[in-house]
Amino acid sequence: MSNELSICVDGCRAGQLFQDMEEFIFRYHETARPDQFVSLTMPVRRKDYSHPHLHPIFEMHLPEGYLLSIIKKQFTKITDTNDFGLLTLLAPNFRGRVEYVRDNHLETSPLQLDTLLHSDNPNLFEELVSRFALRSALSGVQPKVLAQLENKATLQLDDFIVKAWGPDYPALALNEYCCMLATKYAGIPVPEFYLSDDESLFIMKRFDLKEDGSALGFEDMCVLQAKQREDKYTGSYERVAKTIKTFVSPENKKSSLEQFFKILVISNMLQNGDAHLKNFGLVYENTASIWLAPGYDIVCTTAYIRQDIPALTLAGSKKWTSRDQLKHFGMQACELTASRAGELYDECQQALKRLSSYIATRLTQSPSSDQLMVLEHLQTLIANETTA
Repeated sequence: MSNELSICVDGCRAGQLFQDMEEFIFRYHETARPDQFVSLTMPVRRKDYSHPHLHPIFEMHLPEGYLLSIIKKQFTKITDTNDFGLLTLLAPNFRGRVEYVRDNHLETSPLQLDTLLHSDNPNLFEELVSRFALRSALSGVQPKVLAQLENKATLQLDDFIVKAWGPDYPALALNEYCCMLATKYAGIPVPEFYLSDDESLFIMKRFDLKEDGSALGFEDMCVLQAKQREDKYTGSYERVAKTIKTFVSPENKKSSLEQFFKILVISNMLQNGDAHLKNFGLVYENTASIWLAPGYDIVCTTAYIRQDIPALTLAGSKKWTSRDQLKHFGMQACELTASRAGELYDECQQALKRLSSYIATRLTQSPSSDQLMVLEHLQTLIANETTA
């Protein structure tokens, strides 16, 4: 068999992934334990898992967009850059609960977080890409790279996702920072995040790695709904809620559904048209401890595409939704009472008011024309929501 990869779970070999003719096959080792499952949707069993495409849990580890184009440009001449070829290329450097045999692991010296936050180097992001591209199995079209950074005060090493922006989406780092501030203000769990001094980089800590270096399991909704990455804009928010109810542990179900409802409210208020299946996921210790991942990748897309619409359907259509419609969704799909749905909605409105104060201050600090466009658009959305 050619095109074969050994898959590890929590540092122990669990099975083999290989391509046989037009099929992708994953086979657990005979000695694999029940807790060595590679996905919540692929429990340990004797029978092979066969799929016409790369299994969603492994496809989740492939880059998209900017990173994909960079890696293909560098490596097309020397290796296959189809899905299995890309996975083979990136596999030795992937870090998580599910990993691959690290025969050719690339060692890269860390940078200091302060260097990214306070640098005046205009080529810093390009240098990060050249240094860390093969360590960066990140989905999404936005320019981003996974970098290991050192905290200057504690000397602790952590993995951070570093995002830049191109000419099509000016001031996107500032946009995402503002939207993530609103998410945090609403009491929604979020990863640690920063904006560089020159506002060229948005920096977010990986939330699936614990302080002791061990990894939590993470699977996005494409994986959990057995969909390929190109299907991330298909489906409904009702189906996401149903997936949460199917997989999340009983003791975490209420908080996860409330959190999902609030993320959806914030995304609607800030017109985030990119709240697709890959931007929601579950994290877990094991099958008895599963919960909704923190809010991430929340941006205002109508700052650039004025007529943009939501990524998935709600109540059968893709349109920005009223308070009453969202409350109804919360009651029907998220098992909320009418009063609780109203309380959570109000918390999101209060978060926007706090964000408005931040934006008002930022507007006094001589923003560039691109930054001004984003800040003023966000202020308009906030005013429409909080005065309605």
